[in-house]
Amino acid sequence: MNRSSSATSEASLLNQFFFAEEVPFGAALVRIALPMAAAIPMVLRFPRVRELYSTDGCATQLFELFGQGSVLPVLSPGLAIPLYGIMLVAFLCSIIGLRTRLSLAVLVVLYTYFNLLDGVSTITKYSVIATHMLLLLSVSNCGDIWSVDAWLKRHHSKTGAVIPPRSAVWPVRLMQLLFAAIYFGAAITKIQTAAFFSGEQMRYWMLSNWNYENPVGEVMAMWSPILLISAYLAVVWEILFAFLVWQPRTRVLMLLVGAAFHFMTWLTLGLYVFPAICLACYFAFLTESDFIRIRQFARRYRMAAVLYWPVAAGARLLNSVPRLVPAHATWGCLLAVGAIGFAEVERQLDLYGTNAPPGTMVLQVMDPIVAKTMIHKEQRVRQKDKFFNFEIGTSTIGGQLANRKTEFEFGDLMIAQCNMNPPHEDMWVECVLQDSEERVIERFGQFVTREMLRANFTYKFGTRLSAGDYTMVLKNANQELYHRDFKLTGEPPLMTTNQDLLTN
Repeated sequence: MNRSSSATSEASLLNQFFFAEEVPFGAALVRIALPMAAAIPMVLRFPRVRELYSTDGCATQLFELFGQGSVLPVLSPGLAIPLYGIMLVAFLCSIIGLRTRLSLAVLVVLYTYFNLLDGVSTITKYSVIATHMLLLLSVSNCGDIWSVDAWLKRHHSKTGAVIPPRSAVWPVRLMQLLFAAIYFGAAITKIQTAAFFSGEQMRYWMLSNWNYENPVGEVMAMWSPILLISAYLAVVWEILFAFLVWQPRTRVLMLLVGAAFHFMTWLTLGLYVFPAICLACYFAFLTESDFIRIRQFARRYRMAAVLYWPVAAGARLLNSVPRLVPAHATWGCLLAVGAIGFAEVERQLDLYGTNAPPGTMVLQVMDPIVAKTMIHKEQRVRQKDKFFNFEIGTSTIGGQLANRKTEFEFGDLMIAQCNMNPPHEDMWVECVLQDSEERVIERFGQFVTREMLRANFTYKFGTRLSAGDYTMVLKNANQELYHRDFKLTGEPPLMTTNQDLLTN
């Protein structure tokens, strides 16, 4: 009997989790914010539609990268460009909520098509997330509030009711579960990547400009303890997210940590669109009670007045539209105008000279000597380029040098660490200790095999040296690569009488 009641209780909780009815505040905010973020790269790619997505260019489908050939049809520019324009108009219609469900359905189909058509640059992790979220939005009631559809429904209603409609929350729950799965999968991937926990992977990313400039990341990359602590915190948070984000006591904390995490990816890694899309999707975790508390806070401090003018302007614009104009016809006309208008814009831009008097541009024959040089000339990697950096200190965290010092005392254990740039061959690497007059005092080395990302050299300051200025030199293949100057201070320890004890 207890088992039966327990099963009934669990079924009731599960039913309440997926089918409880709420006003779709969160889904509506996602509908507004997500297309804004996802449309940014697509608008920027519009002048290159002919090259990226049509038969005139070099479309590389995602399926081709996996050896499955061309699954999707590649259209001519006369069809690809208008369809791309329709997709951009569908972004706009989704944001304002005009024929919301239909606009989102069109957007999902075209957005997915153009992403799959360019597996080299267009389809990324953020576009995959956006595709799934748009699909879930298309089956939700996100257009019931804060949309043109909602205004039209209220405008044509005889009662003029303004009570927001409620609907089942299962589409929002699927959005939340999607992010929980994304974070959990990301954590599992990171756990299997040793370079992530050692900090090398994050350091290389911070120092590169593969995305956009990230000056803050370039500074933080040199502080190994920050990288190591951040790596462990990120993995712990990604694993716990799926278990704590629905708990009342920890939900806000997990979301705030997630927002900070995505903000830091923009600040330190130069990512713009990815954090914007993820933060836009975080509105899916906004519940009806959350919105009520936020609204009460805004009214208390008169913050809601900021939205008065945009809402009033939108209402005046909609009121100026005659009631006889059908919404479906307006929506269809907008798509048609978008298709024709964007096709004309592309024709006027004419980046590829298709409308110029000579006709379509043709590839120029390369100089045979230059071609042979590019194909046959071997470009050897300099020895210095095989090493990322060389630093000296006294302590490590997770294998990474935790402090950088230029002054040491007798009795200190110096750690000289060099980090490698993969890939590299097996190498013999040396450290040479020199005095202020470049006289060699000590030479020691080790083999750095091809799978190693770093090597540590240790030196104990004993009685052999006197206080003064010294230099630690990193050498490879008889080449001096790095110099690190330091000062030895204090008094050397007294000599011991024990003849069995060896010291420098």
